Formats: sequence, structure tokens, C-alpha cells
Amino acid sequence: MFDNHYTPSQLTLAGLLVQTRQYLTSQDAEKIQRAYALANEAHKGTSRRTGEPFIQHPLEVALLLATLRIDADGIVAALLHDVVEDTHYSLRDLQEQFGSSVAIIVDGVTKFNTLAQTSSTLKEDGQEPPAVIDKRQQRIETVRKMLLAMIEDPRVAVLKLADRLLNMRTLDAMNSAQQQNKARETREIYAPLARRLGMSLVQEELEDLALKYLEPEKYTRLVQLVNKEMERQCASIDLIYHKLQEEMERAGIKAEVQVSRKYVASINRQLGDVLRQPNEGEMGQMYDLVSFRILVETDAECYLALGHIHALWRSRDVRIENFIATSKNGYHSLHTTVFCLEDQLAEIQIRTHETQRIADFGIASYWYLQERVDRRDTKLNDWPLSYCEMVNWIKQLREWQRELLQSADEFVEAVKGDIFQEQIFVFTPKGEVMDLPRGSTPLDMAYRIHTDLGDHCAGAHIMDTGRLVTHFVPLDYKLKGGEIVDIEVNSGVRPTRDWLSFARTTTARNKIRRYLKTYEREIDLQLGRERLDLALKASGARGLSEKIEQVLQALRNESSTLLKNYATVDDIYIALGRKGMWVENLMELLLPRLQGMSKLLPQASLSNSTKNGSYRHGNVHGNMLVKQAHCCNPIPGDTIVGILHPSKGMLVHRSDCRLLRRCDSAKAKVETNWFQVEAPSYQVPITIIARDRAGLLRDVAAVVADAGISMTAVTTLTNASLQKAVISTTLEINAAEVIDQVERILRRLQQVKNVVSVERVCQQ
Repeated sequence: MFDNHYTPSQLTLAGLLVQTRQYLTSQDAEKIQRAYALANEAHKGTSRRTGEPFIQHPLEVALLLATLRIDADGIVAALLHDVVEDTHYSLRDLQEQFGSSVAIIVDGVTKFNTLAQTSSTLKEDGQEPPAVIDKRQQRIETVRKMLLAMIEDPRVAVLKLADRLLNMRTLDAMNSAQQQNKARETREIYAPLARRLGMSLVQEELEDLALKYLEPEKYTRLVQLVNKEMERQCASIDLIYHKLQEEMERAGIKAEVQVSRKYVASINRQLGDVLRQPNEGEMGQMYDLVSFRILVETDAECYLALGHIHALWRSRDVRIENFIATSKNGYHSLHTTVFCLEDQLAEIQIRTHETQRIADFGIASYWYLQERVDRRDTKLNDWPLSYCEMVNWIKQLREWQRELLQSADEFVEAVKGDIFQEQIFVFTPKGEVMDLPRGSTPLDMAYRIHTDLGDHCAGAHIMDTGRLVTHFVPLDYKLKGGEIVDIEVNSGVRPTRDWLSFARTTTARNKIRRYLKTYEREIDLQLGRERLDLALKASGARGLSEKIEQVLQALRNESSTLLKNYATVDDIYIALGRKGMWVENLMELLLPRLQGMSKLLPQASLSNSTKNGSYRHGNVHGNMLVKQAHCCNPIPGDTIVGILHPSKGMLVHRSDCRLLRRCDSAKAKVETNWFQVEAPSYQVPITIIARDRAGLLRDVAAVVADAGISMTAVTTLTNASLQKAVISTTLEINAAEVIDQVERILRRLQQVKNVVSVERVCQQ
């Protein structure tokens, strides 16, 4: 944790120069002196709520950033970050005296602070007055400004986090309502941002301070229990510490051993229920209240130290947590838990000094490491993976912002999950590590690797490292941390609009939208034609296709219809394809016109369904019971014919059903349509032909289950010599989505590994 206060000699320009001269040049020192002089003059005669001179706050922020070894422009911006907002100096003044880089950082920090000003604006243009402004909307606006400013320069985020940390340390000077608001904003926005940027020391202190003001009684109780437990464990902690030092010396490993205490907010999460009062019994069960940290020079020495620890004490788990091979949010370390002393559990973390700095300071280490990169003449990729991940994440933010330039709100919605939600880490078959938001799919991973890979992604093969077997998963499978993922590519696969329903990452969603924007007009046009064609067939309007466009054009020209706002008939089809217009609504307009044009179209009642799986045939035959024929299992979209049974009612068959040929009397056949028959669900038999392999049926069942569809019957026939498998199953699909769902599930099953064909069949 950072020092909570500075001595009077440190909290001066001289104290700041002592810190910065350890790593900056004399020219940099001169620039810092000029910045201090301007800030001191600008803030002269003003003081903060705490009563201290105003200049002390920017000076303290600058000292904190000097601890992180931020470059000279970062220190100068810290000294000047309140000047534009609170004094007569402008950004142009700062740019002329200190350069554009300093001006950009100060401008970015100022944008954060303007949030408070906008909330006090009077009601204008019909907007609500400040008293009813949604606090959540204010926080969204804060996030938006934060992200956009951070894209310009990551030092904006580092400076603002340091500024917020120092403000939280002096929160006692504010009233209770202000304390609550600041603490909640800190917990919801600033602490998660610090975590995502790898600045763990800042994150931990921010979370602790937020808990202190949001739940003061619980915080005080936890601190008391932690202190009491630390006193109880003091002797054993000291003994383990010295044992580790002795073992490292005996092994000839140059190492520094540290004792690290878990921070209060983390203990609060570990105890679970936030409403429960912590007690001493629960605290005593937390063996990891204290962890032991061993810092060495190289990754190789990390593994060497681990071997000596396991030789000294028995490990609790067979497997260790290896965050060197697979870093976690920039975290880079080996973890092991051992039984030491009298079977007392102790957690030990092993890492290098360099990765310890990155674990503590995260992206703020960029400028410190960049100086060493320049000095060593090495490339970025030669540095720790955790460092590269954070730098690349900032670059990714810039790319997303360019792609979503038209809507800053859309940008915030798109990327906030990458900041405020937990990440998972998966591997490519070559062993490369990829970090993705929890809930990501193979589609997200494919688009993260390359656009073409995403556009033709057909699923993925997942390696189960425990059993060393591979199984196929569909596009919408939710990846789990640690899985080895091999993307399946199919040149016949193309993005569809339903991909947006399960794509999790910004990259994937943007690239899908980009593809759809380029090609979706033709796709939607074709889909709209097909939907209308299916509805016309279902209604029995056969032989009238050449008249449809004529009728649509006539309806479009009528000012009283829902089609009047469409410029062309193609626009109507596109609206149907995008579901901007429901085909049922269009059919209500079309059917009366078409019925007047042809005797082939029967009159129909549009409200004859029952809820018991049977149907009622209206109009001609009164309230007759209607059922789906199980020999051919028709569904909406099929051309159908009814068979009339005086005692049983009417059975609806597909018009190509073979049973119709054996019907005794033509008089028993009744012309019908799908507006006269409805059901809550439909049975859809399908046959899957595939090259046989282990796990085929399991993968088929997984795809069906993921789509939310039930399998009511399954049979499998295999031919070992031909390595052929035939799976016959019946799917039960909700009536409201049956046409789209059948289309979708057949397409997804076709993408299962080794599947040759998938067909809907007539069971005869």
C-alpha cells in the first residue's frame, strides 16, 4: 500500500525533485519546477475543505506518480491538473508552455471533473431538473468520459486514479451524502478500472476506503478481527518467514521474502454474505489471511524456488496455480499452498521483482519499463506477458473507439464489460494465451484472432486437458478458463443476425455488424421473400405468386396501410427479413385482396386455436377438432391438406404425405390452411447422417439443448465397416418460433463435426 501521508519535508517541491531525480533528467527537473511555479501562483490564496493550501493536493498526486516512476509530462500534468478547471489559465496556455502532451492529459482529467458541473445545470429544452437526474446515468457518463480520455493518453487514467485515491483518503472532510456518493462511485467505477489496468495497490486501497464509508460498522468490525487474528498468528508467521529465508539461502537463490496481508474488502468478499456480521470463528478459518511472497530475478528461479518449497513442505494440491504460463488480468506469479509447521496451511506466491512491480502498478509501469526498453534496445514482446496485455488492451480500446465513432454511448456499452467483468484465459492449440470476458464463445475467440476466421467459424474443438480428449462445441458454447480451443472453419459459413445474440466481445459484435451492413440487404431481401412465400403457402394461396408484388405495390400506395412508409416493394421484403414487420400483420392485409382475385384461396378464420395440442377448424366445418398427423408431422410453412373423420375430427397432413394416396374417399379431403390450425408446439422428426466417431450423439444432443429444444425420441444405427452413423430424433419446438427454429437447428447440426447431412423427414 502507498504511504498515507508525507512528511513536511517531502510534501514540497524539493521533496518531489528528490523523488524524480532518481530517474529523470535535469531538463525534466527544470520543467517540473516551472509547472510547480505556475500551479502555486494560480492556486495562491485558496485552500481545500481540509484547510490545507490548494497546491498541496496536486503536489501529493505528483509525489504518488513519482513513486510509480511516471515520466516528466505525467508529473507536470499532475501538478497542473486542476489549473484549467479552477483558475484563469486555459489549455492553450499550458500547451504553449509545456507542450501538447501535457495539455492532452490535463484536458482528459478535466473532462472527468465536468460531470459535477453538468449535474447542476438548470432545466433546459424539456430536460428534467438536476434533483431528478439518474445517478446511474451520471456514472455511465463518467465511464464514457473516462474511456474516451484514456484512449487519448493512458496517463489520464493513471492520474485520475491517483487523484481519486487521495480524495478518498480525505473523505472525512465531506458530509455523509457526499461520502456515500463518492464511495459508491469509487466502488463501481474507479476500483474496477484500477483492477483492469493491473494497478492492484490502488485497487485494494480504493476498495477498502469505499467499504469504510459504505458499510462503516462492518469495516470497523473486520479491521478489529484482522488485527486480533494477526496478533494470534504473529509467532508462526515469523517462524515461516525465517524458514523460507533460510531455504532460499541454502538453495543459493537470491530472493527477497515478504509477508503480505489480505486487504479488508477482499476478506469481506471471501466471507460471503454482506449482511452477515463477521465473527472470530470465521476469521480463524481464513488460512490465507497472510500470504508469503518470494521475489527472485528470473522466471527460471521462480520454478527453482517452488521446487525447494515443495521439498521443504508438503503441498496441499497436486496442481499449482501457474499465472506465469497463463497470466490473469496482467497478474504474473506462481501460487502454492503447503502444510508447514504443525500442518498449518500457508499460501506462498513466487514471482520476479519486475513482475511484482507490474502486479502493484500495472499500466503505470509502462513508462518505467519503456525507459528500460529504450536502454536495453529490446522489443515490447520481450517484456512480461502481463505488461504486453495491458498495453495491447489500450490499443484495442482505440480500435473499438474508431469503429464506433458515431456513438460514444454505444462505445461505452460495448467495452464496459471488458473493464467491469471478470476475464477468462484460454489457449490456442499452439499454446498462445487469450484473455476474453467471462461468457465468451468460440465466435468471440475466432474474431479476436482474425476477421476471416470469425466470418467462417463453424464451432470449435475443445481439449479436455484432464482426460486428453477432444469434443466439438457449437458457436454459442460458453468457454471456460484454461480450455484449449481449436476453431473449426467452414468456407460455407457466413455471419447471420442471430450471431449477435451470443457474441460477447466488442470485437466480434462489431465485425458481425460490419459484415451484415455490407451484405445484409441482399440477405434480408431474400429472407423476407422466403418468409412471405412460406406464409402464402401456409394460407393456401398457391398459383398467385405473380400477383403478390402487384398487390404489395397497390397497398404501398394507400396512405391508410402500414406499408405507406416503404419506398419500394423490396423495402417491404427487407422489413420482413429483419423482423421490422411481422408477416402475420402483412398477411391480414394481403389475404382479403388475394381472396378477391382467386377462388383457389379458401376463406379463413384467424382465431381458432386451442391450448391442448389439438386445433379447431373454423368457418366451413364449425367447431371441429383438428390434430397434427403423426405420419408426416406438418409444421407451419408446409402445404397441407385435411382428412375429415366424422368421429375423430380432422387430421392435418403434408400435401406430399403418402397416406393421402390411400385415402378411401376424395370427399374426406378438406382444403385448409395454417391460419385455421395452431398448436403450442410441433413435433419435428429429423435424420442425421454422419461419419461415426466417439461422442457424436453427445455433441448432437448438446447443440439441441443449447438451442432450448427438447428431444422426445432418439435412435442411432451404426455401420462399423462404413464408419457411418444414422441418428433419428424428434424435436419438440415452440409454435411461435417453429419456422425460424427449424431452419436454425438444421443449420447448427450441419456444423457438428463429421455430420454429412441433416434432413427433416416424413415418418411413414
